[in-house]
Amino acid sequence: MNHENESGPIWDEKNAKWYAEKYGDHISNPITIRNANLNKDDHLLDIGCGTGTACREAAKIITHGTIIGMDPTPAMILIAKEQTSNAIHNIEFVRGSAEDLPIESNAKTICTAINSLHHWNDYQKGLAEILRVLKPQGRLIVSDEIVFGNSCGHGEGALANPTNVSDEIEKAGFSNVKLETYEENGDEIYLFRAEKL
Repeated sequence: MNHENESGPIWDEKNAKWYAEKYGDHISNPITIRNANLNKDDHLLDIGCGTGTACREAAKIITHGTIIGMDPTPAMILIAKEQTSNAIHNIEFVRGSAEDLPIESNAKTICTAINSLHHWNDYQKGLAEILRVLKPQGRLIVSDEIVFGNSCGHGEGALANPTNVSDEIEKAGFSNVKLETYEENGDEIYLFRAEKL
């Protein structure tokens, strides 16, 4: 699934508002951030940030670093900005796609993709871009909700199987790929960790 069809963007203002109300504060955001081993000096890029929930959670920990929330949908960026307090000075929201990150090389200590990998138009290109923008020893955290018993994301395609996701992350050039499962209030997520060496 991607963000565009033949008639234009799928994520228009109406759909973005619906998503914000229904899924904006999904439990996968705080679970992922709590388990991402963030530190106060990290420089985080959240790809597919949606309403910015994970960025705001990360700002509680990353007090001396920077946080960029990126989404291809202008309406999502607007909602993220509206929902983020002016008191949080280290978060910036920008429009962009995983396949063409508007970030310089070797700039980030950590990249997250929470419930977004299955939306990318070209996940292989997106993973290569993440590898480019991460500093050496930089970390990648990908998480996706578990649906249909054991499938990732929307439960379809090459990325529906967690083993395939791990394999694709490794094929992209990441090291120390690990898969973990977390559960809270009946919701489960897969969390994939990897490093750029």
